[in-house]
Amino acid sequence: MEVGKVRNFVFLAQSGAGKTQLAEAMLFLAGVTKRLGKVDDGNSILDFEPEEQKRRITISTSVHHFGWKKHLLFLMDTPGEDNFQAEARLAARVADNAVFVVDATDPVKVQAEKAFSLVKEFNLPCAIFINKMDRERANYDQALEAVTNAFGIRTVPVAIPIGQEADFKGIIDLISYKALLYSDDESGKFQTGEIPADLKDRAEELRANLIEFAAESDDELLEKFLEGEELSPEEIATGLKAGITAGAFVPVCCGSGLKNIGVQLLLDLLVSFMATPEERGPVKGKNPASGEEEEREPTGEAPASAFVFKTLIDPYAGRLSIARVYSGTIKPDGILLNVNKDFQERYSNVFVPEGKGQKQISEAVAGMIIALAKLAETRTGDTLSDPKAPIVYPMPEMPHPVITYAVHPKTRQDEEKIAAALAKLQEEDPTIHVSRDEETRELLLSGLGQIHIEATVDKLKRKYGVDVDLSLPKIPFRETIKAAKKGVIYRHKKQTGGRGQFAEVHFDISPLPRGEGFEFEEALVGMNVPRNFVPAVEKGIREAMEKGPLAGFPVVDVKVRFYDGKSHEVDSSEMAFKIAAIMCFKKGVSEANPVILEPIMELEITVPDAYMGDVIGDLNARRGRVLGMDAKDGSQVIKAQVPLMEVQKYALDLNALTGGRGTFTMRFSHYEEVPPALAEKIIAATKQEQEKEKK
Repeated sequence: MEVGKVRNFVFLAQSGAGKTQLAEAMLFLAGVTKRLGKVDDGNSILDFEPEEQKRRITISTSVHHFGWKKHLLFLMDTPGEDNFQAEARLAARVADNAVFVVDATDPVKVQAEKAFSLVKEFNLPCAIFINKMDRERANYDQALEAVTNAFGIRTVPVAIPIGQEADFKGIIDLISYKALLYSDDESGKFQTGEIPADLKDRAEELRANLIEFAAESDDELLEKFLEGEELSPEEIATGLKAGITAGAFVPVCCGSGLKNIGVQLLLDLLVSFMATPEERGPVKGKNPASGEEEEREPTGEAPASAFVFKTLIDPYAGRLSIARVYSGTIKPDGILLNVNKDFQERYSNVFVPEGKGQKQISEAVAGMIIALAKLAETRTGDTLSDPKAPIVYPMPEMPHPVITYAVHPKTRQDEEKIAAALAKLQEEDPTIHVSRDEETRELLLSGLGQIHIEATVDKLKRKYGVDVDLSLPKIPFRETIKAAKKGVIYRHKKQTGGRGQFAEVHFDISPLPRGEGFEFEEALVGMNVPRNFVPAVEKGIREAMEKGPLAGFPVVDVKVRFYDGKSHEVDSSEMAFKIAAIMCFKKGVSEANPVILEPIMELEITVPDAYMGDVIGDLNARRGRVLGMDAKDGSQVIKAQVPLMEVQKYALDLNALTGGRGTFTMRFSHYEEVPPALAEKIIAATKQEQEKEKK
């Protein structure tokens, strides 16, 4: 396969715009499928995961390929839902082009703005398809105006609809300047005809506009245009391609993926006007040895290199690494260097993905999306290259988890399997974060949103047979003291026949500044307590600190001065002094005005200016403290400190408060005292929970 005959593109859109249905229509038109798959009927070959069929949304990027007019096209159908934005980001990272799908009935939601930001971030030549022209309330002009204004782009219609809503029956192709009238059987077949009289003036105006944009892309064409000479169809095509691949403007076509109308024109557009791997130019990476920037030419003669942007794991078939080939030729039965791991991966077959399945091929060139099976060390984000010419391509920054749940296996068998199962899910989805809180002993699962967490739990059960319950994580409260207590004395004496137990310790207990932890001072004078018992005393204190007197939370920021005590020649022992230290510490802390501390988180919240007042008011209601605000690209960045117990589900609340336009990051800052009224509720709730556990 010639590199110049390869095209790849990523589908981007807000959730519900119909991009998967449009992709299904493409595959049907190209003869890949024998019938038009329907997302709503649950028989889409791209949304094949049960979690996707259940929710009727794309959750995981699906890759397929097809031939069109002697070209090989690779499509990447990505999620539009915010919870799975990392999938779209990774696919956009490796794409040469983007097809942005717009819902003609509701063109620009917040998700659309976020999705289109990937086009700009990765500088992708883009075509827009205004979809669902057959639906009620569909309006081409309003949709076109909405995306032009919202995305700040120069749009160039290359097609306009013939009719709208129930009357939608075809399109006017402004490039060939013909009317395409479609049959009602969803076959994609059409007849060409004359442009309807009521649309002729508008079609002429838009075609003149299209020719002007084409002329702008080339100095010679512009000069010819300005002199009033007519451009040939070839010259118009040359100018359009130059402008589109350079990102100077965005062509806009329209249709219905569900009715298979207008899809053929989009396919022609992709083949004729979108960028080839060669037109995208050399790919930049780094030499792993020197750290210097290097380039790879997207040709078959260059050293082989590929970037792994997705990992699939089948419980039975094993790991499948999905990669974009950037340079060289990759053939079966070879060795590629995983540059990130400095590990040589031996592979046997080379495949191209076909939704759920794969097809074996004899070679892969730049621009192609391939799958390699059972690579030992390779994970998402790794670069594979010719061992003799290593290069590393950068991994795009992934969104950070914003919500965390505690995971509770339902049975002992689930508990035994959960660690390995979650590790495999992490390989498939690098935005899942799994950790264990050593203090609360809870297994924590963090993700990009509620749907993300729920879908992960569904996969955990379906793929690995692990059933779990979710709950909000326990807050890691602490206890400390506010007052000093001098001269705390405790005598441990036990006589049960034979050798007894005896130890007496004298402590001064005082608070330390917040965050200082624990300080032990041995200040013994004389020989009342042999020095060999001191370590046992300190050990006893540290053990007692694990559970405070108020609610059993760890005690922090305390100093203990061990200044005196008593011992017995026969009955004193390390165990006796350890017990005495534990009891003395508990007694002293209880008398030193103990309080509960809560973790305070530092939030950095980015919201549009219009929502700033609402967000600040909400933070105040959460006992938050606003530290400052900075303006950034039409938004406000609010920095605040808020108790963790008030923001455990902040991702959902901020989304509701800002219509999905707000984002935030959160990290631990410090501990602060809990207000007395709230502390009483925490103590009562903790004791009630402890009683339940005893039963």
